[in-house]
Amino acid sequence: MRSSSRASGITRRPAGPARRHPFLSRILPTPDEVLQSYLTHDEIFILVDEPATSAFLLEASNEILIIVVIALVTGFAVGQGGGAFAAILGLIVISVVTSILVVRRLQAWYTRYALTDFRLIRSWGVLKRQLAWIPWSKVTDVLLVQTLAGRILGYATVRIESANEASGFKAVTDLRDPHRFHRVVTEMVQAKQGKTVPPWMKPDNPSGSSVGGGPRRPGPDEAVTVPGLPAIPLPDDGGDPFAD
Repeated sequence: MRSSSRASGITRRPAGPARRHPFLSRILPTPDEVLQSYLTHDEIFILVDEPATSAFLLEASNEILIIVVIALVTGFAVGQGGGAFAAILGLIVISVVTSILVVRRLQAWYTRYALTDFRLIRSWGVLKRQLAWIPWSKVTDVLLVQTLAGRILGYATVRIESANEASGFKAVTDLRDPHRFHRVVTEMVQAKQGKTVPPWMKPDNPSGSSVGGGPRRPGPDEAVTVPGLPAIPLPDDGGDPFAD
């Protein structure tokens, strides 16, 4: 089901349903099966990521601490003769908090962020499934946010902005491999929208072109010109074009 490109290190997944019983896939699909069901017939996954488990554990630290404290208090109360009432009350509180954590973990487990050769996809929801996607041509801004805890544990958030302000893709939170995700997004936007090269860097002058036909730096007698502003001569090595 998976193949890797040595040049880019990108994991590729072909479109198509996983090999499970159709009834199980329809009643209890896995997150990957849900994601694959959204693909077109010739669309290819380039990268798939999901919220990091370490981020979930950090965010759920308060609830986990409550469970531990309630368990200790309940055990102490029962040991001191608190009886069945203290035990039942403690079990109810622990069950409620644990149920909340299980629901939140399921929601995180069913969240997928996918990059394909056509678009960015965000899929989430357990019972109520939701999908948001942005074509590469509509991506306008990309922001990488990594807190101190994220740097230590290795997760971060990449925010995607598009021309459609109502898009639900903006929050790409707690990625397991954020730097790779950000790099692939940048490379895909570059491949779709291209680079902007100033005219003076284009190899249009053989006398000033670099070896191999790469970008050309203007010569010492040339000047950088910006429309509406006076020409600014380029300095000699170590010089200052604005010096007296």
